[in-house]
Amino acid sequence: MKFNFSDITILVAGDFMIDHYIMGTSNRISPEAPVPVVIPNKEYSIPGGAANVAMNLRALGANVFCLGVVGDDIWGETLLSLLNNNGINISEIDIIKNHPTTLKQRIYSNGKQVARIDKERIIDWNPNFLSKNIENYDACILSDYNKGVIKNADIDTNILIVDPKKDDFSLYNNANIITPNINELQKATNIKIEDNESIIDACIELIRKNNFDYIVAKKGEEGMTIVGKNSFVKNIKAHKVENPDVTGAGDTVISALSIAYAKTQDIELSARFANKAAATAVSKTGTATVTIDEINNYIGLDI
Repeated sequence: MKFNFSDITILVAGDFMIDHYIMGTSNRISPEAPVPVVIPNKEYSIPGGAANVAMNLRALGANVFCLGVVGDDIWGETLLSLLNNNGINISEIDIIKNHPTTLKQRIYSNGKQVARIDKERIIDWNPNFLSKNIENYDACILSDYNKGVIKNADIDTNILIVDPKKDDFSLYNNANIITPNINELQKATNIKIEDNESIIDACIELIRKNNFDYIVAKKGEEGMTIVGKNSFVKNIKAHKVENPDVTGAGDTVISALSIAYAKTQDIELSARFANKAAATAVSKTGTATVTIDEINNYIGLDI
């Protein structure tokens, strides 16, 4: 099935960050410590976190609005420029004085990541969601990286989809869809995840306690398990990708899932589309976006 998402408008609220890549080569080990001496030959920056979600949505054809913060530094300026140049609305991103933009620097040597340097500071920020014309959006995504922007999911919107990082899922109460990975699912329930049955049990418990419509549990190379109200359960196998780079894969999943669900309101179809988008994304190096054409043309994949 081929989609056209040009009529879909989505708000992305959450933790905006920038990923900076230093690509280089190394042919010797430092005499100071057992680490490679990397000679950079290329550097570039890509939106990360909630910003990567926004970029993925835009690449898929949606109209995208952002709500969050950046610092008053060169990284924030670069991030806003990257988003704006891709046609993403940044009018509701606050620039906070004396606050660093969340930065993840990845250092690659001879094609392999050898180090990551993070710069961040948790912020106490309280946006007034009611002033953001929330009813104008087909869906709202909360991209929570636990950096202080997302306090809860108390938002009255058409469709609310959450990529969680907090252990207390009651903060996301009443969300339509929530997309934890296995580690997040285990921490939220204190249920030891050993097999698919325990995944389903954990999801059922969270749905009962927090009134979610669906949980899409991300299982990495094993795919996804969807659990919904009224005993709905569906397992979706992952597409096999040789030497995958999973950087930003979760952002691709929630972007594709959200945009497809906003279009169709069909959770299984949306999850299958997200599964295909994820396979396309992890076949690339680094934080990556995917387009409709790339997803449709990915060899041997059907939704």
